[in-house]
Formats: sequence, structure tokens, C-alpha cells
Amino acid sequence: MAILIYHITHVKNLASIIRTEGLWCDAERLRQGFGSVGIAHQGLKDRRARTPVRSRDGHSIAAGGMLANYVPFYFANRSPMLFSIKTGHVAGYDGGQSGVVYLVTSVERVARGDRRWCFTDGHAVEAMTEFFDCVDALNKVDWAVVKSWSWKNTESDPDRKRRKQAEFFVHGSAPWDWIEQIGVYNRSVQGAVQEILAAEQPSHQPPVNVQARWYYGD
Repeated sequence: MAILIYHITHVKNLASIIRTEGLWCDAERLRQGFGSVGIAHQGLKDRRARTPVRSRDGHSIAAGGMLANYVPFYFANRSPMLFSIKTGHVAGYDGGQSGVVYLVTSVERVARGDRRWCFTDGHAVEAMTEFFDCVDALNKVDWAVVKSWSWKNTESDPDRKRRKQAEFFVHGSAPWDWIEQIGVYNRSVQGAVQEILAAEQPSHQPPVNVQARWYYGD
């Protein structure tokens, strides 16, 4: 079974993503002046711009550089980040979760491509998190926590939230034709996405599926 990885963005960014032929890392997106509706913590983005991609012994892995040089995906859906979006705890964004869409690909699809990549065993900016760049190390991910929708830290396990946010990174950009599915909140958003696809007419048109369980209940 394929290992799915999930990138979340606002539906209003979709047309631009199609026109620029994929998802671009923050560093390149800023260099080229791509505008977007931001749904992430700016402070976290700033930390990512200063966080190097390297192994525990300090050596660079994948293509090296900083996290901002990579397109981020989660191994999990219904992430803590989405909860912050839903509850209005992202400064500068108050649109809730309904306009957030999932662009889904898989580890296997990325591995067949021409981009360098790596992944982590937890939230990438945390000091204790480790980076890996070979599929043999995927067992370092805590799949039980990743797949569980209960990610709150507990007294007996104060590290659940970090491990839930294990990430997969693609260097530079993730081409549009790598996206295997678009997951949406409800049929209304599904219709909006289908209208965007019809207007932009990309040669690659992934299925648009309502995935209500990937979102938090109201």
C-alpha cells in the first residue's frame, strides 16, 4: 500500500499552483514573487528558514540547505496545524478549515521522480527531531501516533504531538503531475475546485474527493 503524504493549502491558491506547475518551496516562492493566501504561522516559517536539513551527526542530507528550500508534506491528515487553523489561532488568517484543501501524493511517487527528498520522525523544527533520506528508515516514523487522531501530549507520553507532525520534504518544488488526489471539506468546496480545474485546464487533473474525516468536526 502506498504511503500517502499531505500538503495543505487554501483553495484560493490552487489556480496559481496549477499555473506555476506545482508546489514551490517558500524560498523559491518568495524569490519568484508568487502570491498566496497564507494559512501557516509566520513565526514557524521564519524558524524553518533558519533550520538546516542535516543528520544527527551534523552532515547535510538530501540536497542540504534549509527547510525553506523544501516543499513540506505531512504523513498525517487532520494535523495539529489544521486544528490551529480551525480554531483561529493562526495570526493573519481567520477563514477556518473549510477552505483548506489537501494536495496528496505518495512517498513512492516522489521516489520515482527527479527531486531530492527527506523526512523526519517529528515536527521538523524541534531540536530532538531526526532527518532521514532513505526509505529503509521509514520505520523511524511512529506510525501508530501518525495514524491516530488523538495526538494530545499526556503525562506518560509528552512527545505525542511532535511525533504526530512527522514530515516529508521535497527539494525545490513538487510538480503538479505528482498530485494524485485533491481532498476537500465538503461538496461545495469540491465544486469550487472542479470549477478551477475546468478553467485552468491542466493536462493532469487529479480526482477531487470529499474527505470529511480529514477535517475536525464543527
